[in-house]
Amino acid sequence: MTELKNKKFFLLDMDGTIYLDNDLFDGTLDFLDTVKKKGGKYLFVTNNSSRGVDAYVEKLRRLGIPATEDDFLTSTDATILYLNSKFKGKKFYSFGTRSFTEQLASGGVNVTTELEDDIFGLVISNDTELTFKKLEDACVLLGRGVEYIATNPDWVCPTW
Repeated sequence: MTELKNKKFFLLDMDGTIYLDNDLFDGTLDFLDTVKKKGGKYLFVTNNSSRGVDAYVEKLRRLGIPATEDDFLTSTDATILYLNSKFKGKKFYSFGTRSFTEQLASGGVNVTTELEDDIFGLVISNDTELTFKKLEDACVLLGRGVEYIATNPDWVCPTW
């Protein structure tokens, strides 16, 4: 425990770590307050790409945690960095939530949600708005042999 007291920077997962659904875990606010009082910093990280950072800011505020967009690093952020560094300008079909697609576009990724001939790749995320059309489009694109990028292999997303 002594070694923990000397730490100044913490990477904190959210789903199932500081909260479950809309219930903050006991001790979370005390821990975050202690980190700040000791001059430390924390960054919230998540591999849940179904919502944008703005939704996470709002959720944490509802739970009593003041947060700004700079307090987060998401798998969508990492995906944007990867796509822009490896495939700048190439068109990708976005298989994900509206929020995911908007975040990709605002990050400079050339995205579409329509099946088009000039699509270079398929980028897929945790999609809580899944439709048959998206599944069909993804199958067509994979059949064409396009690049396939996933935001994360989220085997488990803790919920009640």
